[in-house]
Amino acid sequence: MPASRTTSRTPSVAGAVLAAVAVVALIAVGTALVVLTVNTRSQDERSGTDAGFAIDPISDDPTAVATVVMAGIYTWQPSVQNSTWDALHAQRAFLTGPIATAAAAPPTPAPRPIGEWAGWARSDDTVTAAVEASGEAVVDDDTATVPVTISQTVLHRSRESTPFTTYTADVTLHRVGDSWTVANYRILSSTL
Repeated sequence: MPASRTTSRTPSVAGAVLAAVAVVALIAVGTALVVLTVNTRSQDERSGTDAGFAIDPISDDPTAVATVVMAGIYTWQPSVQNSTWDALHAQRAFLTGPIATAAAAPPTPAPRPIGEWAGWARSDDTVTAAVEASGEAVVDDDTATVPVTISQTVLHRSRESTPFTTYTADVTLHRVGDSWTVANYRILSSTL
């Protein structure tokens, strides 16, 4: 009988060892998957951007052009842009007149940075702008004026957001060929 007890214990010890090895292997595989998923997600989030807005360059709606271009001008990525001028420069294909001149080459001297810019850059925050028409567009032949409200929000890497500022502005557009382009804008009010 002692021999049969020994053989019955051997399979249970071997089974326990195999079960322990299986648990350790599952934990190792699970940990590796979590680490790979987190690292991949972090890299994807950093490389993605929506700072460049794509609009129909042949748009016959001055309100659509005004809102999209102004959103592009007021959306900033301080960790990759040196100043707000970079956002203006990115919209240069949709600009004409004085604002196109301003967007063509960096100003000298460089504009004084916004006080929060360095902190946003360190934190990899993005300032987004939502722009809505705040009234009817006034169209006179090849010129249009669109009143807009620009609402900026700071998006943090933690996925939290903080309201930044709201502006009201009049955007002046000129028809160039078959499309409307932004010629200038005037800030009327600000919550800063």
